[in-house]
Amino acid sequence: MSESGEAAIESLNPPYPEPADRTDRGKQTSPQTVTAPRRAGIQEPVPVRARNGSWTLKVRAEDGSERAFHSLYNPEAEARAIVGSFEFDGRGVLVVLGLGLGYHVAELADRYPRAQIVVVEADSKTASLCQKLGRSPKPQVTVISGRPADEALAWILRLQLRSGMQPLAVFPLASALAAFPSYYQSLLPSLERSARLRLRDKLKYPKFLTDEARIAVVDFGYYLVREIERALQRLGHQVFLLPLKKGQEGEQAVCILMEMMSRHRPDFLLTVNHLGFDQQGILTAFLDSVELPAASWYVDNPNLIIKGYDANVSPHVSMFVWDRGYLADMKSMGFEHVHYLPLATDDEVFKPLEIAPSDRRMYGAEIAFVGNSMLEPVAQWIQKVPPGLHPLVEELARMLGTKRMPVTSALRLSGDSRELDHLSEAERLDFEGAVLWRATLLYRLSCVKHLAEFRHRIHGDEGWKDLLGDGYRLFPRLSYYTEVPKLYNACGINLNATNLQMGSAVNQRVFDIPSCSALVLTDYQESLAELLEPGRECATYTEPGEIPEMARFYLRNPETARAIARNGRERVLREHTYRHRLERIVHSMRKTYGDRSR
Repeated sequence: MSESGEAAIESLNPPYPEPADRTDRGKQTSPQTVTAPRRAGIQEPVPVRARNGSWTLKVRAEDGSERAFHSLYNPEAEARAIVGSFEFDGRGVLVVLGLGLGYHVAELADRYPRAQIVVVEADSKTASLCQKLGRSPKPQVTVISGRPADEALAWILRLQLRSGMQPLAVFPLASALAAFPSYYQSLLPSLERSARLRLRDKLKYPKFLTDEARIAVVDFGYYLVREIERALQRLGHQVFLLPLKKGQEGEQAVCILMEMMSRHRPDFLLTVNHLGFDQQGILTAFLDSVELPAASWYVDNPNLIIKGYDANVSPHVSMFVWDRGYLADMKSMGFEHVHYLPLATDDEVFKPLEIAPSDRRMYGAEIAFVGNSMLEPVAQWIQKVPPGLHPLVEELARMLGTKRMPVTSALRLSGDSRELDHLSEAERLDFEGAVLWRATLLYRLSCVKHLAEFRHRIHGDEGWKDLLGDGYRLFPRLSYYTEVPKLYNACGINLNATNLQMGSAVNQRVFDIPSCSALVLTDYQESLAELLEPGRECATYTEPGEIPEMARFYLRNPETARAIARNGRERVLREHTYRHRLERIVHSMRKTYGDRSR
């Protein structure tokens, strides 16, 4: 894109924070109004009668002169004349600078019924008088009144994004610009540049033209971003990180993405757990408008994240889920492209290490467990649930902690399903999340308690002290990238207890531990057998009470344990690194969205 194109994108990226609150629109009626207190320095407009009996307004301009917003003879005829001379094809978003008593806005709405009209009025009192004395705007019209110029730009951008980046045109009311030039002239250049550029057309370009893919990766600092970036680069693709912070989503994410697209022209956007997307579907609407595909790899329960937010459903978004149990859920939401993609490991981080004597003293044990106690996340989820339902959360969690099943199944067995009838979809999902995390805490605790008879290590948060008390060797959290690989290499057995949100899938440890040529003792999951062969490439238990017996067997038979560990590493290197997973994502995105003429 040209320098002027990049400048326009920059101009559309308004200063943030946005308007004080996303819901700060006063009472929403048709048309929508976005109002604020009167701006300082603007004197109250005075309504006067025109010669034909209609109302007009007189205002005190910035230069001190008195000016009329509309004709003092026939405001309606004047509006027809100025709108008649305005060149507009009637498509997209029309920004009107100056409302007055709305005669010209009503004429525009009549002539261009398919356009989305946005009116920016410097003075909120003028907007109020328009409702009382003038031509009240039609439902297709949004009025932004009394906002600072930068906030008005933010609202215009939001509306343009929600319309799918439709082309933008500008109608300046000459009398408004003459009365308040400093306000409107701060808006006009940015809007006119955007109107000339037609960004949607300039950001649409052919994808996947070469074997080397160009991929924009959403970077929230999530742990998987590093692994994804390295794997894609090792596969020979170009990676462009899209840095976002907490709270930067929707319009802000689109602004950053537009700038990246203008510079790097990525073939698709890649994110984890839909990070960067917003509940209103603003980013999704933008992707649709410029036909940029997106891949979202879910490594957590997608139902707890996106279910109920249908505005994010799009044929341009491909879903990759870590558990087959979620395939049907995502398809039922309306996603057309849904794929099963298990977790993996970074074999450059998790690999066999020569453990120095000092490290063996620091990390060595017969059996070890690394993981969160879940006390803090459980407390966070419980806070989202009405207090009257807390006993039901505990009851269902204890059921799931002893026998894996969907929350809905446990609810039916409890006979208390009607207690949730009054909850919204979002509240039901919060309830389900609280049950799953509490059940995982109870299940994980029941597993870890069996380590007491061995020379063991338990690494995690302070919550383990509250849950386990005395008699256990508890240690602080470890660095995932530098210390955890040492622990896996230094211990005879590494225990894994799968989070209960994973119905049939396996978690990270099932790949990280064998990648170190170390023995993983994991609970059996339905999908495990297709990934690693139990008894040959990993060790398994079917319920927590089996853990001591299995641990004693492998501690008495170290050669068997080492053989399983070696076999596990060979299988992981053949099939389960991040390179394998990202290769599948790129292949799938190219097949689904690539230029079929190649």
